[in-house]
Amino acid sequence: MRSRRPTSILLAAGLAVAGCATTSSTTADTTADTTADTTGSTTAATTATVAPATVAAGAAVLDLALTIHVERNDTELDNETVYDAHVAMLEQLADMAEQYGVVLNFELSTVFVQAVDQWDSTFIEDMTARGHGVSQHSGDKSTDGLTGQARVDELTSQREAIEAHGVSVNYLSGGCSEDAGWVEAAISAGFSAVTGITEICLSSLSDESLPAGMEWIRECHNASVCHDPLQIGEQRWLHPWTTSTSSDWLTDDPNGALVIVSAAEADAFVAMSIDGDADLEGSMEQWNTMLESLLAAVVPGQVNLWNLVLSVGPEPDWEVVEAIFADAQSRAAAREVDWVQLSDVIAEAVAEAPTQPADPPVVYTDTTSDLAGNGVGTGGTGDDGTCVPPTCKPSGGTLP
Repeated sequence: MRSRRPTSILLAAGLAVAGCATTSSTTADTTADTTADTTGSTTAATTATVAPATVAAGAAVLDLALTIHVERNDTELDNETVYDAHVAMLEQLADMAEQYGVVLNFELSTVFVQAVDQWDSTFIEDMTARGHGVSQHSGDKSTDGLTGQARVDELTSQREAIEAHGVSVNYLSGGCSEDAGWVEAAISAGFSAVTGITEICLSSLSDESLPAGMEWIRECHNASVCHDPLQIGEQRWLHPWTTSTSSDWLTDDPNGALVIVSAAEADAFVAMSIDGDADLEGSMEQWNTMLESLLAAVVPGQVNLWNLVLSVGPEPDWEVVEAIFADAQSRAAAREVDWVQLSDVIAEAVAEAPTQPADPPVVYTDTTSDLAGNGVGTGGTGDDGTCVPPTCKPSGGTLP
């Protein structure tokens, strides 16, 4: 059932969508549906409701979590047509995902949730009923400048607004800040984990905890400029870790109260997050190289996760999205990978942490400064470090 009423408008209207380890993702209850292809014609498609599958204990399977950042667009609060277009794009992505057994993890901005309520939408209920995950995206500048109890109160309010739709939210995305206290605030607000970690989050580390060569991060005050994912190597990418402190959160503390979920880039999703277009041949070559590297690093008996992030501002390259989904489907059939809900993986990581030794210290693999325009999305930064689209992600962007 569509959210509130059929929304056939598939407009790329300045909206942004973006995307740990447990059991998940086979398909059931297959039904016929009709989706719009990239030329605007209609084709018969098979959709399915995602249902959980059981993975053999200790099996060396790589879990894939696709995070969809549903970014804020303030216009949606006043213009129902813009909101409908946003939802239609998300539904089109969900339709394609379900054809290939892909689970989506929607992380909703504050304004999007407000628009859901403003227009009496059932988007959240619909997506959870279809087997996808829904959680909270606090990387939308809604917590900028807030510290202490004010930050805790804002995070709590955001969580409760989503949970009013019958969803249990156990993690937030983009919850870090340059100042100390973001880890402690997330714990106080009732979260089990934080995703959407980027290099600017390193700013909160003490001098003793900051990786050698990353001192330049102290001079970065623009999350859009210093937006690379953490460069910490395959094994630390794959394994969520726990902490209780903003000043030393890179260090794994098995008794920590907050799970940190890292991410690793898929070039195709990064390209589509910037301008909607991706090269099919190059994207698939990088996808397969990255996947083979991570599969080789899987450790049986622990959480093994590749967390991917997709932002749909301009309309994504549906051909490339479908090619990635199809490749992952064949790998899932071979029991190499499983698509998962992040909330389930986080629950597993929370339970796992006290039973395992601490992960090894981080060895940072790329300390190249983003301040000179060398990082993801920084090619369009101005002389003052501000972001100049489309070659730079605007503030609140959705790269991993």
